[in-house]
Amino acid sequence: MKKQYKAVIVGLTGIGAARPPESSDPVYGAMPNSHASAYHSHPQTEVVGVCDLQQDALDAFCKRWGDVWPNVQTYTNYQDMLDKEKPDIVSVVTPDHFHREVTVAAAESSARAILCEKPISTVLEDADAMIAAAQKNNVLLSIEHSRRWYPSYLQAREMIRSGEIGPLRTIVCEMFSSRAMMFRNGTHLIDMVCFFAGGKPSWVMGDLEDGFEHFTEYKGDGGHDPATDPYTSAYIRFDNGVRAFINFYKTEFPGFKFSLTCENGRIEISDQKSELITPQPASRWWSQAALVPNHFMYTKQSGAVAELVDVLDNGGTLISPPEEARKTLQVMLGILESHHNGNIRVDLG
Repeated sequence: MKKQYKAVIVGLTGIGAARPPESSDPVYGAMPNSHASAYHSHPQTEVVGVCDLQQDALDAFCKRWGDVWPNVQTYTNYQDMLDKEKPDIVSVVTPDHFHREVTVAAAESSARAILCEKPISTVLEDADAMIAAAQKNNVLLSIEHSRRWYPSYLQAREMIRSGEIGPLRTIVCEMFSSRAMMFRNGTHLIDMVCFFAGGKPSWVMGDLEDGFEHFTEYKGDGGHDPATDPYTSAYIRFDNGVRAFINFYKTEFPGFKFSLTCENGRIEISDQKSELITPQPASRWWSQAALVPNHFMYTKQSGAVAELVDVLDNGGTLISPPEEARKTLQVMLGILESHHNGNIRVDLG
């Protein structure tokens, strides 16, 4: 009989507590879209406690999920919840500037695994404290950069790693929508740049949205208002020679895409499609072929939960460890520093 894991959630925003619409078909359930629904979808996890500062959020969770977890306990103090429920897995879904204190407390509790929302934190000091606490207590720490569990992005990275189309040379990433904010949504795409590049970011140059000339630090209050979080353009140089260009714009037209140019071909990928582009022999024409990835049973938050359970059961490594998320934060903070100092090159160390 497989081990069962007790989970708790700190922070009941939509990404923490949402429940997808129920399917009328009894065979196929809706894809999980939150931490709570990811635990619900996994047969080895059960939510035993939830915490939020707002009583309305706690009441709404019980109403929304009462048929699934009728005995779930509610708290307004996460330390009380950790002490009383003694969870195996903790989800940290607080505003970004509170990630450190909750993650460190969870690592020092009964928890054996932590799933923390992106970005890992707002300053490198906090990220380092979180990493150190997880290592000291032998606790798994996964950062929810959700595209690391998407089949198409994993397929693209494996194709690059295989050398099938030669070494990766450049990455061009564009994001455009009314919510093309660097910290709120851009963190996902900058993380994907690091995911594909495979090296360590060495230096960066950045240029923020007009009107953000004095924006020197991210407050981490959730970033729900696009007026408080800038879009950006940046150039990132990696230690393995990969060059990355990112351009985010706030526009009514929504979308994003990556172009991954290798020595002998290119992969173009977004959440909607992915294509392999290769040259035709003795010609300047290109051939285009759709890449059809394998389907996964678990993706996004459910992929993160399933991975934690599997590594707890069988050992192994995580696809979104905190050290990788730290790279993304380091790049974003480097962009702020570059912009504030006249768009200079900022070495990341």
